[in-house]
This record gives sequence, C-alpha cells and structure tokens, in this order.
Amino acid sequence: MKAWRVEELGHPSESMVLRDDVADPVPGPGQVHIRVDAGNVNFADILLCQGVYQDRPGVPFTPGLETCGTVLAVGEGVDVPLGVRVGGMAALPAGGYAEQALVRAHTALVMPEDIPAVDATVLYSTFQTSHVGLHHRARLQAGEWLLVHGAAAGVGAAAVQLGVAAGAKVIATAGGPEKCAHVRALGAHHVLDHRSDDVYAAVQDLTGGHGVDVAYDPVGGDLGDLTRRLMAWEGRLVVVGFASGRIPNHPANHVLVKNYAVVGLHWGAYVEHAGRAVIEAAHDDLLRLYRSGSIRSDVTGTVPLEGVPDALAALEARAVTGRLVVTP
Repeated sequence: MKAWRVEELGHPSESMVLRDDVADPVPGPGQVHIRVDAGNVNFADILLCQGVYQDRPGVPFTPGLETCGTVLAVGEGVDVPLGVRVGGMAALPAGGYAEQALVRAHTALVMPEDIPAVDATVLYSTFQTSHVGLHHRARLQAGEWLLVHGAAAGVGAAAVQLGVAAGAKVIATAGGPEKCAHVRALGAHHVLDHRSDDVYAAVQDLTGGHGVDVAYDPVGGDLGDLTRRLMAWEGRLVVVGFASGRIPNHPANHVLVKNYAVVGLHWGAYVEHAGRAVIEAAHDDLLRLYRSGSIRSDVTGTVPLEGVPDALAALEARAVTGRLVVTP
C-alpha cells in the first residue's frame, strides 16, 4: 500500500517519505484494521514526526494520529462489525497518513453512513475535544459568557459553534481580518482581532466588567496570560493546548483570590483512563447537533495523500482557516 513513513525523526518536511511498497497492516489484539477514508491534519503530527509528542513510536512509523475509515478486519477481542465506518485514534506505528491504518479499538466510534467521511473525521476528534471541554470540564450554561481563543480553526472553531448551540454569549479571538470574518460566519456574537484589538479592554466592555464565565484556550502564550485577568467570579478556564509555543502563567494566588478554576483537557486520555462513557455521551450529542444543523464540520479544504507535508506546513505557519482533511 501507499503510506507516508518517518524513517528518521525530524521536521515533517524532511523526515516524511512517501512509499508505495508498505505492507498492509495486520490488526493485533484490541486493534481495528481500516481502509482510510479521511484523516485530520493535526499539529500533533508535526510533534510526532519530531519525536516530541507524548506518543513516541520507534522508527519507521506512519504518522496520522486521528483517522476515519471502513473496517476491513479486527484483532482478537474486538467486536466491531466489518464494513462499518469508524473514527478512532491510530494504533502506531500504523497511522492514518496511508491507504490503510490500524485503530485502537477502545477509541473507535461508529460513524453513521449518512455523515460524509470528511465531516465524520472532524466530528470524531475536533468536536469531541471541544464538547468534552465545554460541557464535561467547564459545565457551560446557557447565558454565560464564553471566551474562545484560536477560534478560526480546529478545536477553537468547534468551541464557537458548540457555545452558540448551548446558548452561551460567545466572544472569540482570531488573528487578522480574514480569520475574524470566518469566525463571524461560524456564529460568534463578538469577534476580536488579537493582533489589533485591545482584547482585555474589549472583553471588559462587552461583559460590563463581569468577565468571562468560561474561557477555552488552545493557544496559551500572551493570550493565555491575559485570559486569567478576564475570569469572572467562579469562572472556569479550560487549558486545551499551547499553539503559541509558550505555556502561559496561571499563578495559584490569583486563582485563589478570584475563586476561579483552571482545568486541563487532554481529550485522548479519557478513553485511556476513564472508560468510554464521556466520549460516547459527547458522540451522541454531536450527531444530534450535526443532523439538526446546529454545527458544521468547518472543513475548508481536502488534500490528497501526496499533499500531507504541504498541509502540515500550512498548519504550522498558521495559514489555515477552518479544517484541512486528508482523503487518500
């Protein structure tokens, strides 16, 4: 089969090699063998190729941590039916940037056939992350103020839509006029350009000095530092990631004085450490919201298998608005 291989750790532009003679993967116990229909272009895969992600498979391996496809075979102890479409986390070293891949069975969720594969793969991880973050971790309520950073793409864009669907008052930040326009189209009530707007002053003005009840932060850095100053009494600040490249500072004394909570969100850890109940509940609600038209996948481009390195480079350069999906 055709697959991208990392044969030496390094930046994807240098470490990834496209091979057409890779053996078809064989599922072991607890694994599902799929024909890949679609897969997410993720920043985590850039880290994976460099050997600095939390999962560190030995070389050679195929990257592509989140994938969606049709079940061809299953390993011992797996009861997923053949022929259904599933989304799941790749069982490395047989990742999703390939024509076929292996998925960890305990992460697999059946994706109904009425949902296109490119939408299904985004609902699986991107929307799952934001749903669990907003509803399970932050307990977002209708009428609350929600601040979303990195709102033009990925989990931020998903959080905007989910916040609006939940009846929250959504303030979103993005960088540049084009991205801000995209966020407005997603339904955010207020959009701030963090490159040119005074985010602190604007949020204080919009909320009448109340601050935000929930902040959803996949960016960190300077925006992350600023966000703690905007937290309302008994607010919840959800730490999702550090796309800026810097971990923000959230001093414990500030948390104490303002009585807000800082909660972490590592979505993938739920299936590893907390069973499937949380992600299955989110899955059911996401399917309902998608079918009702309350959310959309926000896929703005698809790329063939050959285009993976260029897509990762665009993502790293913050040149992506919306979501890119690989379709082998």
